[in-house]
Amino acid sequence: MLSVPTLISGRRRDAPPADPVLRAYLNEQLAAATGLGEQLRRAAAMEVLVAERTTLLRVRREVGADRAALRTAMRRLGASTDWAVVGAGWLAAHASRLSPLLHRLPVVDRVAGALPATHPSREAVVEALITLEDVVGGLHRRAVAARLLGELVARQGAEWTAGVRGLADRAQAQRDEVEAAHRRCATPLLNS
Repeated sequence: MLSVPTLISGRRRDAPPADPVLRAYLNEQLAAATGLGEQLRRAAAMEVLVAERTTLLRVRREVGADRAALRTAMRRLGASTDWAVVGAGWLAAHASRLSPLLHRLPVVDRVAGALPATHPSREAVVEALITLEDVVGGLHRRAVAARLLGELVARQGAEWTAGVRGLADRAQAQRDEVEAAHRRCATPLLNS
């Protein structure tokens, strides 16, 4: 029977507090998913990736849905959200915007000088490739973590675990799609 506070709030009580190590791990994964969403947003906004925009925005929406499934799993496992960790992940994603500046070394100008003149700027191509490589790495990390989370929630046997069990395969498919976009973006470099 539901308690009066549950009936008033319309929500069931969360699980008892999770092990602090599990809580920390899940919050790190939540922060990584937050940062990945920001990286995908930035990649989709790049002019040189306009041909890949639909794919990148769809993957971003899927990552957002997967992030929501992770938050549900956290709540059900009793792992409260540590907003400081999530905020740090968001800040790290925004700080990664500085990464292309670090790659603008004289060697980049010499190597990228082989690009055809009709292609967008050499710096834009290099920046897009680096951004997509960061996204591919983030998606791979998510797939590995989702496999572990899937094993963890499989023990629960509850209906809510269905949303978590498919995350690993979905992250792998997303990674493959973004890696294909990376390959297409790299074509000018490969054909020179």
